[in-house]
Amino acid sequence: MPMEVCTLGKTLLVLGGGPDQLPGVLKAKEMGIYTIVLDGNPDAHCKSYSDEFYSVSIKHIEQIDTFIKEKLNKKVDGVIAFGVDIPHIISYVANRLDVNYTIPLESAILSENKFDSKEFMKKHKINIPPYSLISSMEDIKEFTNIHGFPIVLKPVDNSAARGISLLYDLNNINKYYEYALKNSSCKKIMIEKYLDGPQVSTESFVVNGKIYNIGFADRNYKDMDKFLPNIIENGGDLPSIFMSDKHKFQLEKYLEIISKELNIKNGVIKGDIVIYKDELYIIEFALRLSGGNFSTIEIPESTGVDFLKIAIKLHLNIQIDEDELLIKENKFISLRYKFLEDIKLGMIKKINLPKNKDYISSTLFVNVGDEIKSNKTHNHANRVASIITKGLNREDAINKANKYLEDLEIIIE
Repeated sequence: MPMEVCTLGKTLLVLGGGPDQLPGVLKAKEMGIYTIVLDGNPDAHCKSYSDEFYSVSIKHIEQIDTFIKEKLNKKVDGVIAFGVDIPHIISYVANRLDVNYTIPLESAILSENKFDSKEFMKKHKINIPPYSLISSMEDIKEFTNIHGFPIVLKPVDNSAARGISLLYDLNNINKYYEYALKNSSCKKIMIEKYLDGPQVSTESFVVNGKIYNIGFADRNYKDMDKFLPNIIENGGDLPSIFMSDKHKFQLEKYLEIISKELNIKNGVIKGDIVIYKDELYIIEFALRLSGGNFSTIEIPESTGVDFLKIAIKLHLNIQIDEDELLIKENKFISLRYKFLEDIKLGMIKKINLPKNKDYISSTLFVNVGDEIKSNKTHNHANRVASIITKGLNREDAINKANKYLEDLEIIIE
C-alpha cells in the first residue's frame, strides 16, 4: 500500500503500547509516520514495533512531563492513544507540546466524569436515563421510590464495567455501594435507572465541526444473567439491526450539540446508547477511540472505512477528504468472548487452539502457567479469550464466533 505523502516524516507520540494498541502503531508505520511509544510496562507489546519506546506510565502526568523534559529529543507532530481511557492526559500532553488539534482539555476532563457528563447532557436536553449522585443509603432509597427498579450503581470515574452493579432490589445494597466506592478514585458514586432495550456502541468523527457516524455495533447481553449483578457484555455485531434512520438522525443531532458546546471541531466521539420505547438515549459518551477492537478491527472490516488512518490524520492536523469518511460496505462482523465462567479453576496446563482459521482476529488473555482462581467475571478485564469473525450474514458470523470459542480448549490441571 503506498504511503501518503502528507504523513511522511511526521512524528506521532503514542500513549500506550499494549496488544490493543498494536493495530494503531502498525497503521501509523504503514502511513510512513515515525512513532514514539510510551507504556508503563518495560516489555510492552508494541516495543519492538515502534521507532522509539520508553517505559513511562501513561496514567501519571508527572512521569510524562519528566520524559518530555529529559528524554524527548524529536519534534512531535501529534499525540494519540488507541483504546485507552485517558482523554484528559492525551489533551494535556498535546497542549504541552503545542499540538492539540482535537479535544480541549476542559472538555476531556468533563467527559471522564460520568456524573459531570450527565449534568452536561441534561443541561442541553439530550435524552439520558434518570440519574443522581449519591452518598448514603437514604439517597438510594429516595431514588428508587421515585424511579423504581432496576437500577445501576457505578463509580463516576472508571471504565470497562469496573465497580458497576445492576440491581433489582435493595438486598445487600451496602455491599454494592461499597463495591462502587472501592472502584472510584475520587470516591464518588452515582445511581442510574436501567432502561431495558437494545444497547448499541457507536463511534463517530467530528471533522471541521461536522458529524460523521461511522460505526454501530449491537452489544450482546444475552448471557447477562450469568454475570449479575455485574454488567458484562459478550461482544457485539455489525451492522446494527436496531439503529433506524430515526435513531441515527437523533444521534447526529445530539453529537452536534456535544461537539459544539464542548468546542470540538475535530475528534472522535464514542457513545454507549440504548433504544428505549423507540427513542435513543445516551448512557455515556467518551472523547476517545474505543478499545476492544471496535475502532481498530470491527469498524474497518464492516464498513471499509480506514478508521485508524482518519483518527491519526486528525491528531496530526492533516486534512481529511470526504471520500475517506464514506461507508463503502456493510459486512457482517461478530465479536465474542470466553469467560472465567466457561473454564475450571486451577493451573492452565495446556491451550489447544481450534484448527479452523476462518476468522479475522483471535486473542488469548491467559497463558499456560496462569492460575485461574475464580469463576466469576467482575469486569471486562477478566475475559479469557476473544474472537472476531466475518460471515455471509449476521447468523453466520455469530455461529463462526461461537464455534471457535467452543473448540478452544483450555486444559486445567
